[in-house]
Amino acid sequence: MHCPYCRTLLSETSPECPGCRLNLARASALLGPVPIVKNRICDQPRLLDPAAQNRLLRRMDRFERRFPQVRLQVLCRTFPTEHPFSLYLFWIFNLGRISSDLEKGGNNRVILLALDPQSSRSGIMPGYGLEPFLDQNELDELLASIDEIWGRHAWDEGFIKLIDGLDSILEGSIHRLTDIFGHAPRPAETREIGF
Repeated sequence: MHCPYCRTLLSETSPECPGCRLNLARASALLGPVPIVKNRICDQPRLLDPAAQNRLLRRMDRFERRFPQVRLQVLCRTFPTEHPFSLYLFWIFNLGRISSDLEKGGNNRVILLALDPQSSRSGIMPGYGLEPFLDQNELDELLASIDEIWGRHAWDEGFIKLIDGLDSILEGSIHRLTDIFGHAPRPAETREIGF
C-alpha cells in the first residue's frame, strides 16, 4: 500500500504516512464531509442511463458470483482538482460507508472503481484484503487501456472493460498462488473462485 498523497510505501497498520504524516483524520479535515455513496453504482453526474446501469449491474453480478468474497462499488463523481485523485478515493473508500463493519483490514475485499469525467481521471482502489493479489502496475495498465473508451464517453463500456480486466488479474493471481502452493482448484471451484 502507498500513501494516497505522497506515494510513500505504507503497511496496513501504519497509523500515518511517515513521509507526509497523512492519516484518515487529516484527510477528513482537509477534504470535509464525505458525500453519500449509493450502494453498488453511485452516479452523481448521471452518466449512465437505466439500460447502461442494468448492463453494468449484470456484469458486476457475474464477477461477484465468480469471486464470491469480492464486492464491487462503482463511483462516478466530480471531485475538486487541488489534491491527488488517489487522496479522494482513499477518503471515500474509508469514510463513505462503502464497506461494512465486518469488512475491515484484511477482511476488506471491496474494489472501488471510480471515474471523474470532468477532470478525465479514473482509479481503482482495492480493500486491504485484496492488495496482495492486485499488482498496482497491472491496475495502472488496465486503467490506461480504457482511456480511449472514456474519451468516447462510453462510460458503461469502460466500467465493463475494467471489470473484465480485474477478472483476468484475479484469475492470474489465483494461478500464481496455485503454482506457489502446488494446489490446483478442484473442478467444482473453477466456476466460483474465492480468496
